[in-house]
Amino acid sequence: MVLRATNKLARKLKIQSLQKYGQKVSAFEEWYGHLFTADRIQYILLTNAYSLYSCVFPAKGVTTLRAFADLSGYWLTEVIKNDGCDDIIRRIVIQSYETIDVYATNNKGVLGSMNDMIANSKFYLSEYNLNPIKISKQLNDMPFGYLKYKNPSVVINEMERS
Repeated sequence: MVLRATNKLARKLKIQSLQKYGQKVSAFEEWYGHLFTADRIQYILLTNAYSLYSCVFPAKGVTTLRAFADLSGYWLTEVIKNDGCDDIIRRIVIQSYETIDVYATNNKGVLGSMNDMIANSKFYLSEYNLNPIKISKQLNDMPFGYLKYKNPSVVINEMERS
């Protein structure tokens, strides 16, 4: 898995410097991670670079890359199960999480979409008290201009079929 971490997330994971990585990887292996705060609680947004399929989860206890891998794998599995896409779990979580390489972000389109997701997540957390799995479901059902106004759930299912 290639994790393109923002500087905020890299500091939380105690990664001193992020190197650039320009090579192509498979669509299921490239993920972006960002740390944000809502109602004085830290959360992590994990987003697939190609489909924008995302998972929001609490950042409590995430202080190392190993802790990040364990928690993000758990939450991502739960979000995928909630979507009824159990066959994708094998490709994303089991295969991709064997090794995690952390690099700097390089796609402003993905980061812009993630900023929209964070704004929506903060709203869902503060106004509706939704749990992270329901918030992730809401985010994955939203159309994004980056995806030509398709939903991340639709795009990731198209990726699985191809």
